[in-house]
Amino acid sequence: MMQREDKDKIRRNRVEFTNDLEVDGVFLDHLHAVGMLNDAMLENITCCKTRREKASKILDIIPRRGPDAFGHLYDALVESDQGFLADLLRPENENKRKREDAIRVQSARSRQRYGRQISQPSDEQQNPVLQPAGSYDMVDEPKNWDDVMNTLGDIQVQSVQDDNIRRLAFENLGHVYSNLTSPRGRAVIINNQSFRGTKLTDRFGSHLDVIKLDRLFRELNYEVVIHADLKAQEIVFKLQEESNNPMHRTSSSFILTILSHGRKGEVFGTDGDPVEIDKVQKIFSECESLLDKPKLFFIQACQGKGTDLGKIAGAGDTTEIEEKLKQFNLQPDSETADATGLDKTPSMSDILTATATVPDMVSWRNTEAGTWFISALVYSISKNAHRDELQQILTKVNNYVAKAETTKGKLKQISQVTHTLRKSFYFFPRMS
Repeated sequence: MMQREDKDKIRRNRVEFTNDLEVDGVFLDHLHAVGMLNDAMLENITCCKTRREKASKILDIIPRRGPDAFGHLYDALVESDQGFLADLLRPENENKRKREDAIRVQSARSRQRYGRQISQPSDEQQNPVLQPAGSYDMVDEPKNWDDVMNTLGDIQVQSVQDDNIRRLAFENLGHVYSNLTSPRGRAVIINNQSFRGTKLTDRFGSHLDVIKLDRLFRELNYEVVIHADLKAQEIVFKLQEESNNPMHRTSSSFILTILSHGRKGEVFGTDGDPVEIDKVQKIFSECESLLDKPKLFFIQACQGKGTDLGKIAGAGDTTEIEEKLKQFNLQPDSETADATGLDKTPSMSDILTATATVPDMVSWRNTEAGTWFISALVYSISKNAHRDELQQILTKVNNYVAKAETTKGKLKQISQVTHTLRKSFYFFPRMS
């Protein structure tokens, strides 16, 4: 039977549900598909003459359908775009639901503008090859590339079990950053997906990276902030505003992830104008509240136009590259003009920057599963944060990305990490 408190929630909100619930379509199909409604119940409901009668009938049936029925009712409301009713059942999930709804809307708009371009994945983009990993720690090594790319339903971070790691968290040893505040800090995600009115293509599949990152950072106890489709000046303004956030005074660390097009040393706003990565880093290196605290930057963007066939390859002929990409539905996160950005090394302390690729090269984005780099990053952190230091984790990210290749064209990619960290960094998940 359904738990009493769940039954009470349905009872208290019965008037709102009876007045507003849209029964037909996705909502009813979902409940039938998960077994909450059998064929007889479904027929009984659909025979009702009015919407209110159907809603009332469902509210009579669901509380008698077992302990899982409440959760399935909530899911059916979300899937049928009736989030305002879902929030009556689980108000604590409202902010998360609204974020994921916004991401779905952004993806849907892209699909409407470009038809079925991203709705039918090919075998090639679904199944790039993952070669065997190296000989280092093989715990939780992925069996194939699908394990890395398809992490949406399996982003769970284990708690720290090793007494040695726990000792590092609580003893002031001088060589490990303190990272135990709750929340640990703020994790800002900038997702530039739509580039209408510019020569840059829309970044199909980027919304999937956002969902993965959002779930990962929340598992790690960060307060997540998401910005979508910012012009170059808006990126700078939002980050300057972020640097003045008073929460940084009491936090342990800071994370910024930028998902966009790019070229060497730069990322692009949705207006096609560049922002130097060094400028982004400088904003936070000058933030007094983050002084001596680790600042992590994850940059998913191309750093040029070159493609990698297993050896360092030049940019080659752009037309030939584009034709190769069309064959297997992969897209680069690069711009179409010459890569003229500056190659600069961060000189500020306590900064780590992980980029999807090395200078002058493209990075690959699967339009149905997200980017190689972010998928490998989320997988590696979620599987190893409880036991490994960040640079160990990022070495595994490099390995996963480097071992992957497209099934057609055999195109490659390698991510890169640079840092001025002065100590070891651990996420210390579920510790306080």
